[in-house]
Amino acid sequence: MTLFKFGKLKLKDFLIRPEIKRSTALLIMALIAIFSIALMLRIYPAKYGFYLNEFDPYYDYYATKYIVDNFERKGLSGLFDYFTWIDKRAWYPEGRNVAGSSQVGLHFAGALLYLIVKNFLNLSISLYDFLVLFPVFIGSFTVFTIFLLAKKVSGVGGGLLASLIIALSPPIIHRGNLGWFKSEPFALLLTTFACYLFLTLYDIKIGRTNLIIRSFITGFLLGYANTAWGGSLYFNIVFGLFFLIAPFINIDLKRTVYVGSIIVATNLIFSSILPRPGPSIITNPAGLIIFFGLLFTIISYLIKSSVFVRFYWKTLGMILFSMALLILTIISFGGVSRVGGRYLTVVMPFIRSADPLVESVAEHFVPTGSDYFSSYSILLFIACFGAIIAFRKRTPHYVFILILSAAGIYIASSFSRLMVYSSLAIAILASIGFNELTSTIMGQVIKPSSLKKFKVKSMGSEIKVLYSICMIALLTMPIVYPQRANWLEVADMPVSIANAATNYRTQLSDWLEALRWMRENTDPNAVFASWWDYGYWITVMGNRTSLADNATINSTRIAQLGRMFMSDEYTALKILNDLKADYVVIFVAGQTIKTRDATYYILGGGGDESKKQWFIKIGGLNISQYLYEDEFTPKPYFWENTLMGKMLPFTPTVYARFDQFGRLVDQSDEYKPGYTAIYQYDMKYPPEGDGPLKLAFISSSLAESKAGIFASVLIYKIVK
Repeated sequence: MTLFKFGKLKLKDFLIRPEIKRSTALLIMALIAIFSIALMLRIYPAKYGFYLNEFDPYYDYYATKYIVDNFERKGLSGLFDYFTWIDKRAWYPEGRNVAGSSQVGLHFAGALLYLIVKNFLNLSISLYDFLVLFPVFIGSFTVFTIFLLAKKVSGVGGGLLASLIIALSPPIIHRGNLGWFKSEPFALLLTTFACYLFLTLYDIKIGRTNLIIRSFITGFLLGYANTAWGGSLYFNIVFGLFFLIAPFINIDLKRTVYVGSIIVATNLIFSSILPRPGPSIITNPAGLIIFFGLLFTIISYLIKSSVFVRFYWKTLGMILFSMALLILTIISFGGVSRVGGRYLTVVMPFIRSADPLVESVAEHFVPTGSDYFSSYSILLFIACFGAIIAFRKRTPHYVFILILSAAGIYIASSFSRLMVYSSLAIAILASIGFNELTSTIMGQVIKPSSLKKFKVKSMGSEIKVLYSICMIALLTMPIVYPQRANWLEVADMPVSIANAATNYRTQLSDWLEALRWMRENTDPNAVFASWWDYGYWITVMGNRTSLADNATINSTRIAQLGRMFMSDEYTALKILNDLKADYVVIFVAGQTIKTRDATYYILGGGGDESKKQWFIKIGGLNISQYLYEDEFTPKPYFWENTLMGKMLPFTPTVYARFDQFGRLVDQSDEYKPGYTAIYQYDMKYPPEGDGPLKLAFISSSLAESKAGIFASVLIYKIVK
């Protein structure tokens, strides 16, 4: 059959199959595979339920919903209502200034992306479901920005390894899996892309217009990341240190001054526009570092252009010393914004904060050597090799990566939540080491001596094959080993509300039951007192007013609640009445043991029974008065003289010692070090009692008294 003709052209001339190199096709397939791995690992917790994870994401969802609802009701003007919103459901009765105390950039990103998906792409999805999936896709997209960043210093192979590390890294997954609608995944995507764009600014072939555009985008990404996560200030420090070091290395200072001025100005302007961090970014230590770093580069460039080379280094030293004195003077006269205890601990990990409120948070624990080894394994050694290679080369690209990595590892040593920075550092340094090692071995030439030519080639091939097998085995080992702590097992963690915020890898519906009961069975204006951990859940999912939440805005209030739980009935009731509370919530976890004759309970699983030592410390009380030397097992005083002791429906009966297999070895009527308290059920404030508290609700895992794990929420009504 003859094809249609257009003049002398045939239709097949218009149907040209695009040509693509085999290497490009393989690269695309590799990146798609890595993205798919990242996606699957981050969505893994869906097997336990499709929920937001942890505590903060619930308030971030709540704030994002406020933006969406106001936009749909009022249009563009509705977006500005967010900035004047005082939420009275949190931190009652004072309320919370949401815009001034939240990650504004994250809330607007979630809201605007949802509106685009809903109104322009016509996808039928609720805001809640969209935000549950938000970190899964945002975190997975980071593998592409990491690939681009690592590729600048370690080639395609190194870039692929770095992206694979980020896809599998436990610290990254822990803070970016299903439901983790918090700052880290979004901010890391912005900042890593900003770092990549910054490195491209030193490409010789890039034109002036392109240079300006990329500089503006880099500054905008850094500035917007600052509004989405306080941890993004780390990247301001990295850029500031790079500008400080730039005059001492072989770099185009003119270009650095040119692009640096655009980046710093854009960064600080966009950071200042939104209430947090707001204009205080200028006097924030991170803002001062990047500003004075750029200023030093500008002065160095002017000096280099006007003085003899032999005076250059001496003059630089004098300028640097003068700037240090100026900064110290500014600090002395209070010109630097106040730095919170958490941020101070990050900068100076060797002086851990004495604030028990900071120390009580699990994500603020200091990471140990075993944490690093279980998270990175053989990558630690490859990364060390990569650091040596980068230090030897000392080009602008490698210097920037060294600063990024060294600062990341240093900062990660303070809090476990900041191990995302060490993952970033290890991924890029390991990619450099891997690329150098692989290119050396795969490209080696064994010179023949007395050996025959074919034997030399055979030996070279054998070494390459052996290296490939060993490297694949070493890199994949942490994915499946050790058995209970490998990377795949780490990804298999339920979201907090699905396992009732316990340490158990199972489904427990207790908190969902309790929050539903709050919504359906209490007055809409009821005020709930609880430990601050559960404030977001009560406000957002329970749709009721809470006295404190996870923002820790008012540490005095949290200390007051700690003292309330640890006080006698009269004192505790006075505190609750002063705060106008209507209900008190307590959460207890442990195991139920059934025998022929009785039912016994062992406490400890992540509930308030495991946090009571922090109630005491944060409340400023003497811990030895309430607990034995293990700072866990309560003394009789706790059970007899505290409101919490009477709210917990248990009474100790015996103390037992178990061996490593859980078999009973010995028991005692008195507490002994190493012994575990065994309890019997004892409800002190039953529903039909006359006060001062009455049990209003108890969740199923304890109410049904089945053998196994329990994680029960008990809600008591205050008798008035």
